[in-house]
Amino acid sequence: MQQLDIFADSLPVQHANSLIAALARFDRAACWPALEALADVAPDHAGLAQLRLLCEFVTNWPAAGDDPGTPDSAAAVADAERLISERIVPATEAMGRAATVLLRRCWSELAKRSEVAGVGPQHPDSFAAELHLRAGQPRDAVRTARDLPGADRRAAVQRWLALGNYRCGEKEASLNSALRYAWLAPQRFNALVEEVDDRELARNWRSFEADLDELNATWFPAWLANEKKSGATIADNLPPGDGPQAYRLVVRLSRREHDGLCPAVYEDRRLLKKLDEGFFDFYMKHRSDPRQRQ
Repeated sequence: MQQLDIFADSLPVQHANSLIAALARFDRAACWPALEALADVAPDHAGLAQLRLLCEFVTNWPAAGDDPGTPDSAAAVADAERLISERIVPATEAMGRAATVLLRRCWSELAKRSEVAGVGPQHPDSFAAELHLRAGQPRDAVRTARDLPGADRRAAVQRWLALGNYRCGEKEASLNSALRYAWLAPQRFNALVEEVDDRELARNWRSFEADLDELNATWFPAWLANEKKSGATIADNLPPGDGPQAYRLVVRLSRREHDGLCPAVYEDRRLLKKLDEGFFDFYMKHRSDPRQRQ
């Protein structure tokens, strides 16, 4: 019986690991010899084409000290973002867990280029806040998003702030932005809940859907205020719409009801019922005695 040469059989693994390590550290000088060595011992390696593409990418990606040539522009940053998203991200599957190291470096450097180029939030995929999130830099994402003009009415900005603040441990600020996002982009709110990945937010969202499945996400902040599930309040610059108006009324009623029934309470209830009778019925369910809802 011929004995198996364990060392020879492990050569493809060794060369693949060396190549992946060179790619992860953007080592232009080392990646091509490592690729050639892998191709010599394993010409049918399943990830060879992907790894070759990554070698080409690392070689052409601007490195520290390179001559920058023409200055970055919004178009150049957008082109780089598309290249990475559409070609490099799929190719990094051949790198296994080391892909995260390479991609985070790309996104981090591209975020800096985006800031230098003055890319605006109207380009959501190539704006610095988005790229900082992909790079695992939530504080920089918040920094670049929080002071944007009109931030309270821009869905993309509220998403960046919700995700960035949550990953920085600022749950209250994150929730405030998530609730604004519910008003501004109700059709995409479920995706944001999954992206934030907070168990309490997800549980409350599921409860809202169970209670009021006929209403869209613009009513979720009003439901949350009604159920007193959070201390988050968004007092200023509410967008137009029945959901935001219901939120304003519920918050105001919770203060007024604390002191008992009065004409102002009845008037606000009338306005709430006018917005949506189904929500009003839900609101009144436990309010036979308002002191029970403190």
